Amino acid sequence: MSDLSSNQLRLLGVAGSNRVMAGELSRIVRRRFDDVRVPVPKKQGPGAISYPFDLRLATSAVTYHRTSARVLWELYRCPGPRLEPLFSQLVGAIGNDDRQWFWSGASFSVQAFAVRDFAAGERQVVGTVKNAVLEAAARKGVTLHVDAQHPDLTIDVRLVDDRVCVALDLAGMPMHRRGYRHASGVAPLREDLAALLVMSARHDSRNEALVDPMAGSGTIGIEAAGLAQARPIWCSGRTPACMSWPTWRDAFEPRPPAVFGDTRPFCLLNESDDASVDIAHRNADTAGVAPSLDIRHGDFRTLEPRDVLDVVQARGFDPKRGLILSNPPYGHRLEDQRGVESLYRALAAWTRSFSGWRAGFLVGNRAFESAMGMRPAITKPLKNGPLDATFYLYEL
Repeated sequence: MSDLSSNQLRLLGVAGSNRVMAGELSRIVRRRFDDVRVPVPKKQGPGAISYPFDLRLATSAVTYHRTSARVLWELYRCPGPRLEPLFSQLVGAIGNDDRQWFWSGASFSVQAFAVRDFAAGERQVVGTVKNAVLEAAARKGVTLHVDAQHPDLTIDVRLVDDRVCVALDLAGMPMHRRGYRHASGVAPLREDLAALLVMSARHDSRNEALVDPMAGSGTIGIEAAGLAQARPIWCSGRTPACMSWPTWRDAFEPRPPAVFGDTRPFCLLNESDDASVDIAHRNADTAGVAPSLDIRHGDFRTLEPRDVLDVVQARGFDPKRGLILSNPPYGHRLEDQRGVESLYRALAAWTRSFSGWRAGFLVGNRAFESAMGMRPAITKPLKNGPLDATFYLYEL
């Protein structure tokens, strides 16, 4: 291979997710394989980590990893951000590459991210990489074709540390598109971010119940149950693209089991909106975690803490410990400012009834912390889609 070749497994997530992503992958791989040592990853920005490529790490990540947004196999690193030499550099690097990552008749597409530092636009970057791949494959006697809608191979191009990184997206799509979401509520929480909240709150699923008093369509609870058992993330017949690649097929189990199938998590989800409750039930059924969830309809202000603790105990968990975790309204679209501050104060009063528990909230409203009236043990800035938000974790 040429000196432009790379061989890295890269996990991308939201800013601030590095340690959580590394911890989740290590937990999965150590349970799946006795003989695989998970190295300490290299940090590549606030929401990216990389490992020397290992097929078993890669298949574990693309099958089970819930806190990543993308799982990439990085193939090449070219000097950047100049567009002019990129074509010839890639043609040469692919021509000298003995890895069989494409095959005759395969289709591919190219997606570019974070390429603003190029003088040329994103479309020119995509076109240059596309043409280089076609030319290099043709020189090897391999015929490829471009398919932007349903490609066998999705090529990811982005600038990292002033280098043009060319990688294969192992899932072929964002990892949060798991397939269980039938519809979304008014302000949906992305699946990988929900998983990050669960991990950041240090949920001990074997010993702690999780309660979401404003659950929306159930994403936090569904992700918590999936994380607890390390269930395969894909539902509704979806599979990662790399599972069908000729040289990768044998590396996957036809029906991958839950890695921690002996864990029995419990999550109580409460939501006031009728339609969201129905969606939560359907999502949980599709995700295969319905037995781990108790989904209720009503305003959390009428949900008696004593009743919650009784249910937690009846499910075999210690009512003296547990986790409240939620993504309350921010007040931007759902409530006016006065109404949302009143909601926060009611939430604070309700939360204080769970002495000995922890409570975590992702909120994009500066009024939240003062309305809660408690000092958080952890304050962590996070992005919720385009919105600036903060994750607060309280010891009650």
